[in-house]
Amino acid sequence: MKYDVAVIGAGPAGSFAALKLSSLGHRILIIDPCDTKKACAGIMTAQYIRKYGINEDFVEKKLKGSRISFRDIHAEITYRKAVEYSINRELYDRVNLNEAIGAGCDLKIDKVVSLEEQESSIIIRTNKGSIIADYAIIASGVSDLSQLYGGPKKYAFCVQQKKDIKPGDYYEIDLQPGAYSWVAPKKDHVLTGCSSLEGYPDIPGEKGFIPFEPVKKTFSKRFLLVGDAAGFVSPFEGEGLYYSRRSGEIAAETLSEAIAGKNILKDYQIRWKKEFDFSGLSMISYLISNSRILEAFVRLTRDNEKFNNLVEDIITGENKKIKITEIGFLIQMLSKDLLLKSRY
Repeated sequence: MKYDVAVIGAGPAGSFAALKLSSLGHRILIIDPCDTKKACAGIMTAQYIRKYGINEDFVEKKLKGSRISFRDIHAEITYRKAVEYSINRELYDRVNLNEAIGAGCDLKIDKVVSLEEQESSIIIRTNKGSIIADYAIIASGVSDLSQLYGGPKKYAFCVQQKKDIKPGDYYEIDLQPGAYSWVAPKKDHVLTGCSSLEGYPDIPGEKGFIPFEPVKKTFSKRFLLVGDAAGFVSPFEGEGLYYSRRSGEIAAETLSEAIAGKNILKDYQIRWKKEFDFSGLSMISYLISNSRILEAFVRLTRDNEKFNNLVEDIITGENKKIKITEIGFLIQMLSKDLLLKSRY
């Protein structure tokens, strides 16, 4: 059987792309080995909630805000109006995949090993055989497959583990230049994790990757890269669920129109660049990559209400696009703090 689109990966990017394409009347196959568990803090951000709402079936805990730390400096950000949730990521993925299957998508439990683009189709080779489709979506995260076809080359290594301790009501992030660790509260336990640029941290737990930045080219003649496979993760705090789901939907809309002869696949890159403000987040991440500046950043978040509110807006995506004036305010406040500290 030939499919309109083969979706490689059954995470949120793949499942929502498949669901969207099926709802538009296309014949869709999802391919995933279904044998791995995603190492993810499972935080459903305010940006996600504002656009998609929340399904209580996979909610673990409603969050009051975030806490950020650097060394012995701790800042608390209590959300003024944003709402975020800690979720069961495994259940979230299962619900999304089942919804796509219920909408008419086929599922093949297998691992894709290579792709071959042809003039009018793409051949997807798996461990068990070959599949022909008009187009493909690579939603396999930072994997051997995505890296073969233009996926992220820059990423951090992360390890996450479950701890049976009483959870709080805040998502906690301990920042370091170029890395961070986290504590995500669940219903009756917490998930703790940390990242490193030099290889996996030497602790037990589930292993994974966090891409640094979007890849330069997220399209080819017959396939698109979405979610983590395209590097769609916030460079500030590593959030990726919103970008995974939304990029899957944008890819589905682009491919549906391409099948109808209304556009070409490079339009996908134009569309997501209009929506995702990775450049503003990257500027902030770069700005605080120095230890002294990072210390000032957390200290100001703790001590200055206006600065705290702006950091909250950045974390919760209150402003879809970070304004130059906001970057300027951050630089001005950080410079003033560093100057004052240098006098003592």
